[in-house]
Amino acid sequence: MREKCIIWGMGKNYETILNQINFEICKGNIEIVAIVCRSDDRYCTYRDGFPVIVKEGILNGVKFDYIIVSSSQFYKEIKMEAVSLGVSENRIINGEVFKIPLFDFGLYSRLIKNPVTIITDDCWGGYVYHYLGLEFSSPLINTFWDKTEYAKFIQKPLFYLETDLSMVREGDLKAGIYPIGRLGEQGDYVEILFVHCSSFAEAKQQWDRRRKRINTENIFVKMGFSMPDQNAPLYIKAFAECRYRKSLFYNGDENIEGKIYTDRFIWSESKKARVDHYNYFDYMRLEYPSIINVLKLLNGNEDYLREGLI
Repeated sequence: MREKCIIWGMGKNYETILNQINFEICKGNIEIVAIVCRSDDRYCTYRDGFPVIVKEGILNGVKFDYIIVSSSQFYKEIKMEAVSLGVSENRIINGEVFKIPLFDFGLYSRLIKNPVTIITDDCWGGYVYHYLGLEFSSPLINTFWDKTEYAKFIQKPLFYLETDLSMVREGDLKAGIYPIGRLGEQGDYVEILFVHCSSFAEAKQQWDRRRKRINTENIFVKMGFSMPDQNAPLYIKAFAECRYRKSLFYNGDENIEGKIYTDRFIWSESKKARVDHYNYFDYMRLEYPSIINVLKLLNGNEDYLREGLI
């Protein structure tokens, strides 16, 4: 589906994303219906074949699906201004996402229309939401798990997520102690570590706000651990039985559906090390040349791996 888009801003950052914008046009993903600028900067009526309008004219007969903000420096200010003009927040996109390797607007817009709730055992989910410029549609942000607790959690995550978060331990910022919470019912509960929160009140406030955004129709489960691990059979069994879309990041060689690792991560008994010295965080956090196309991964495409062996 071709989405009608407005580009807000035609300064320096506009130039950096213009080629990718034109690529998305060629793929049939988008159509640029206008470029927005300030009234005192409007020195032309067309730029690169796109009509140029002033910001006050956005809602005057211009039909569009999304606004692409080309300025990363002033994205927040422009977003607030667009919202004040009556534009919904979920229709405003940071143009920086066009710089993501192998970016595809069709895949990206699917995640806007049908937000993905990422269930994760560490900070990976929050990092991915931030990387993609998407709203946190999961309460599992800036959290960490004991792997055995997480293995239990992913068997029936919606059951635990529907229960209230209660306090196990209060945080103490001066002592470097983070709060711990509990989900579930008496005799059937799991504990979650809020490693980036200074108090349980802070953790619960964030948890309750983000829990409202859970999309039960689009859940993605991520789990990761390094081999060798004495509890590996437990983790693998829990992951295999998880009924949601999922990916397991680990360096074992078991043939498991949803496994993300390639041969470079396989544990070598002779060397007592991985073939590649990087761990999965180096690749999954997308700061290094990543082995995954994260948009394909979250959309359920089978060809999300960027490398492999023939």
